[in-house]
Amino acid sequence: MNQNKAYKTLKYSIRQCGEDEIEIRNSFFDGYPRGFIRLLFIGIFCMSWYQNAKYKQPPFSYEIAAIKEDFIWAFNPDKEIYPLYEKSKKIHNDPEYQRMFPNDKLRSYEEYRKSYIEKFQFERIRAYFHPIWMAFLLFLFCLPRPRGIRVNRKKRIIYAPILNGTYRVAFVPKEGDPLGGVVYSCYGPHPLGGESLYSFVMAIREEKNMLPSRHYLGVYPSVTSKQSIDILNAIRAYLTEDNPEFLKHIKPRFSVWHYIATIPFCNAFALPVPFNRAKADKAIESALADWNKKTNNQKQKWFKSIAEEQKLINEEHSAEGLDNQAK
Repeated sequence: MNQNKAYKTLKYSIRQCGEDEIEIRNSFFDGYPRGFIRLLFIGIFCMSWYQNAKYKQPPFSYEIAAIKEDFIWAFNPDKEIYPLYEKSKKIHNDPEYQRMFPNDKLRSYEEYRKSYIEKFQFERIRAYFHPIWMAFLLFLFCLPRPRGIRVNRKKRIIYAPILNGTYRVAFVPKEGDPLGGVVYSCYGPHPLGGESLYSFVMAIREEKNMLPSRHYLGVYPSVTSKQSIDILNAIRAYLTEDNPEFLKHIKPRFSVWHYIATIPFCNAFALPVPFNRAKADKAIESALADWNKKTNNQKQKWFKSIAEEQKLINEEHSAEGLDNQAK
């Protein structure tokens, strides 16, 4: 793949958040679960279509009819009750019926109606739950897109939200590999990717937290087999060049439409998760304040420990015949 084409594919994984910040989208927790849910919906639709085809009915015909009936009993019960009352009234006024049941008095419509309202109380209650589960299914179909990691070249940091609502912050060294503050792998897990597709994995460590936060990055499914390497090179270029070439193809929103149908299938119509800028800035300022208290020797020692960990990962990939340092 030529370099220009590689740059164009990055718009599916990277978006511009401002003049000095980009975001790399999640992979494992974004496109994959949404695609799985949508595939499950298609499976359920096909099952309903097959079952109803036996009776020459469209899919979900029984379920739709039951929902409509619940709404009628909840909001317009007279539509069902009044015809039944008229039929009952006609039978009751029949001379033959009166001869056979002389003591059976015709009830008023209100009395007749009340008995049916009580009888179909469950259907009336159930009608109010239909909009809730319908909205929930729509929510699952448009499963929100979690925030990915962000790279800020002005503050020279890489930061990401974690599950407890806080942020992990990594610092970019002034010299050497700009990714010297994180541990990464270009060969992370990629569900159904076989032996050619991978996610880009980045781990951010903090001194006060023993376990690093791992982030699986890049659009799912991958656009190309070199997607992780392209993301790696893009981050390096963004942190070392004033106007890297790939930025010409990056937009404020992630691209989702592609001729590979699985990409829009897994990523289109996703609800964005709001980004709390004030909360992020507060976490960044706190992390920067702690970092700036360190001496140069302490900073270099920290970067050295990460570099040693990264070296082990690179050697493991190299033993497998994989290049984790592509440039």
